[in-house]
Amino acid sequence: MSKTIVYDGYRFTKSEHHHYYRNTELGIDLHRYVWEKYNGPIPDGYEVHHKDRNTDNNDISNLECLSIHQHRMLHAKTMSVARKEQLRENMEENALPQAIKWHKSSEGRAWHKKQYQRTKDKLHKVRHFVCQQCGRKFSSMQSNARFCSNACKSKWRREHHLDDEERTCLCCGKKFTCNKYSKKKFCSRKCSARYNAEHKLNLPLSKR
Repeated sequence: MSKTIVYDGYRFTKSEHHHYYRNTELGIDLHRYVWEKYNGPIPDGYEVHHKDRNTDNNDISNLECLSIHQHRMLHAKTMSVARKEQLRENMEENALPQAIKWHKSSEGRAWHKKQYQRTKDKLHKVRHFVCQQCGRKFSSMQSNARFCSNACKSKWRREHHLDDEERTCLCCGKKFTCNKYSKKKFCSRKCSARYNAEHKLNLPLSKR
């Protein structure tokens, strides 16, 4: 069922499918109309927020102008788990399938082709960089390339310990740190040699 409010002589209607009261002739929601009446035009990148979360309460004292980021973050903090799950399900069941269908359609393919023609010069532009690991100059079509090769990238990550993890030595039981891609099982060569020697002799675990 639709609800209607008359404000300044204009009819603003809220239906079960629309979250806010809206005047289609003016093309504006009531809360935005009220804010602009008292404060002037809403700046680009900003939205009007209902302080008490009640979209039926469009008194100017209940409205505040926030950046889009601030507005989204504010609602995300107070959103219930059930509402978040509802939005996630709607995204997976409705929005994503429709988006995929459109992108595969002739209209979607034409749009992608048009966007490619518009941006292809930037996409294929060769840029010049200095490798952060070896200092060598190199060229790439990437917009933010940092390394001249995967070898330099891997070496840089190793030296900055970005992929380190903690393991337990199979011999002495001590904790040690190594790269997660390493096959190391011992904290030292001494432990490795001792373990291998005892393992070959098949000594009982109690005597190792």
